[in-house]
Amino acid sequence: MELLDRLKASIAWLGGALAALTAICYATGYYAFHAHLTMLGLGQVVDFKHEDMLLEGARFFFAVTAHLLQMVLALGAGGAGLLALLAFLGEIGPLARRARLGRAWLGARCAALDTARPALKGTLLLAALVALLMAHTDRFFYPLLALGRIDSLLFRAGAQATADCRALIPATGSGLPPAVASALLMQGERCGVFVLAEFRRLLDGYLVLLAAIGLSFSLQALIRPPLLARACRLVLAVYGMVYTLLLPIGFGILVRTAVYPLASLELKAGAPASGNLMARNDKSLLLWLPAERRAVWYPSENIARLQMTGQSNLFSRPEGGAR
Repeated sequence: MELLDRLKASIAWLGGALAALTAICYATGYYAFHAHLTMLGLGQVVDFKHEDMLLEGARFFFAVTAHLLQMVLALGAGGAGLLALLAFLGEIGPLARRARLGRAWLGARCAALDTARPALKGTLLLAALVALLMAHTDRFFYPLLALGRIDSLLFRAGAQATADCRALIPATGSGLPPAVASALLMQGERCGVFVLAEFRRLLDGYLVLLAAIGLSFSLQALIRPPLLARACRLVLAVYGMVYTLLLPIGFGILVRTAVYPLASLELKAGAPASGNLMARNDKSLLLWLPAERRAVWYPSENIARLQMTGQSNLFSRPEGGAR
């Protein structure tokens, strides 16, 4: 009987965990899809299916987890190499003695400083956290937030194809400004590696933020008064939550490629049409016509024949269209 109760509790917990994971993937996929379609200029006219949002959310978490795991493994390998080097240096008598003397001197100075000014260590720690937070917002948060201003790239004119994507990237500054990111996205797959590198850079900032949040909770006893320590943790937690919510938007803009099926339509009345199939439901389908640079809904009852001929990037030409 006890085993059966435990089994029921485990099944209930698993069901709740799966429901929560499904809801998170759904919300994440919605943010990513909406940001992607807004970037194209079709955010208000395309309806996406529920299963597509779930799959997009799963892709987002896979990409984020894979990159963070890669970074953690790289840091772990670097830390292991450093420990091995330190272990090797520890066998060298003079260097080991100097290191011990240096640690002893530093420990004595810190103890004397704590006795003379007990609140100084917490103040310095808080100042360091504030400085790091300001640097993080400038280098990671504001570039991620600015990506939300990219929209309607399919309908922009004047973009020219370039063979050197690096020429579009400014030599100074942190991150890709919206204008630069837009120019790179409109080059299609030629410059895809650069926009993907920008998303990975934003994920590096996310890893730094998670480490800072964990450090603030582990060193909370050093910050006085306790109310200030709680306020610091609250600010970091809210900042981390906002950064987390913005990451799917960056994923939908920078990572999700604008590759859609190519379709040819034979209409019962009127000239045939060909372009990228953007959306389809029981009553109609949406076709992007690259030659005319416009999106048109075709009622299903007017379509005599639909033929799929492959797929292509919407930005195979910089001004939004297939070759």
